[in-house]
Parts: sequence; C-alpha cells; structure tokens
Amino acid sequence: MAEEKKIENAVYEYDVLEERTERRPATVTPYEREICQHMEGLFPHRVTRVYREIDSEFLSVNVFVMKAPTKKDFHVLYTTGMSAMPMKLPQEFLPKYKDLERAELLLFLPAEWDILTGYETDADVPDRLWWPVRLMKYLARFPHEFKTWLGWGHTLPNSADCVPYDESTKLCGAMLGALQENISMFRTEDDTQINMYCVIPLYKEEMEYQKAAGTEALMQKLSVLNGYGMIVFPDRPNVCAEEE
Repeated sequence: MAEEKKIENAVYEYDVLEERTERRPATVTPYEREICQHMEGLFPHRVTRVYREIDSEFLSVNVFVMKAPTKKDFHVLYTTGMSAMPMKLPQEFLPKYKDLERAELLLFLPAEWDILTGYETDADVPDRLWWPVRLMKYLARFPHEFKTWLGWGHTLPNSADCVPYDESTKLCGAMLGALQENISMFRTEDDTQINMYCVIPLYKEEMEYQKAAGTEALMQKLSVLNGYGMIVFPDRPNVCAEEE
C-alpha cells in the first residue's frame, strides 16, 4: 500500500495505490437498513433509486439517489458501505472520540442534474453527470485503503495535480462538511454512531486558501454560495479566485 501523509489543515497528499495481484473479498456494512431509515426520516416520500455495486472488491459501496420532489429542490445522494469498517483514528483520539470511527457520505445535486431519468444502469449515465457519484465512492474507500480517517474539514485533491473531475467543470478537490446534528449523526440499534459528512467539491484556489487560512476561514467564504457550496454546481463561483 502506498504511503499517505496528512499536512496542515487536514488537506491530504497521497500517492496512487499500488496495483494488487490478488482480489480481496468485499466487506458490506451491517447498517444499511438503519442508514436508509435515517435518510428517509429526514427526506420522506421521495422517489429513491440505489446504484448497487454488482461485483465489489474490498469494500461494497452503494449510492442511493433521493429524487428532488420539485424543480426548485435538490436531489439527495448518500452512501452505504463506508461504515462497514471503523476508520483508523489517531491514537490520541481514543477512547474519547471513538464515535468518529464510522461514517457515510452525503451529496446534494440541483434538480436539473438528473441521473435517474432515461438511464437503465450507471454505465449509461454520461461522465458530466456521473462524476459526483464516482467521487463519493472514491472518498468512501479512501480511509480504509490508506488506513487513515476522514472527518469534518478534511480535504482531498483529485490527484497531486488537482485534475478537474470532468471536462465540464474546474472543480478538482473535495472537502467534508456537516449539517445540523440531527442530520449529521445518529446512533444505531447496537449503539454505534454513524457520522454523515457532506461532500463539498472545491476549486484548487479554495484548497490552497484552506491550507493557508484554515477550514473555518474557507467556510466563511463559502457562506456566500447557495448552501455553503453543499449543493453542487459544476460552474459555481470560485470564492477564492483572484480579482481581475
């Protein structure tokens, strides 16, 4: 496994994982039913479709899409699978912060970003629409592949070169945020806490600003956007772009 290191303000730098010659059996979260119940309680009566991994390796990550009820609303996407295993917290966090060990991801798309209508399988969805789902799956696997953890304010660039997620956008990294407590965490029947982090795609300049000034300072800048940037628009304003 490749080396991973964490730098100031929780912006991760990492090498590409080495290719494996042997296939690892997929681990499945035992909490999918309770995660779905939590989300359905928050966003009731929505048409929901799940994109299940048919042939998973190492970790089975499914993505549920709760359709926007109106054109003025937003689609809610969430993962089930990241919580299959506890993340590896820093030793100094234990046992006080053990509740941070298990997590899943949320992502919000505007109503016009429709990955449900007219597509029979995920393979049919064009990349300009599918990249947020691909991002969620990658982030869900990241802490388990690199034997680390992800939490509020942690940020991952899309490779060391900050390559845009798709040719339709210049967004090239992602930070994890959180909503109010009743959305962002819940306890399961076996008293395990599941933390639901919101994926916020970022521009390169925003990640650089976070590294220099901190997560709180970046969140203050993002506050001018609809939903603090938590609703994904591929061409949203760059809050750290240099003024011309």
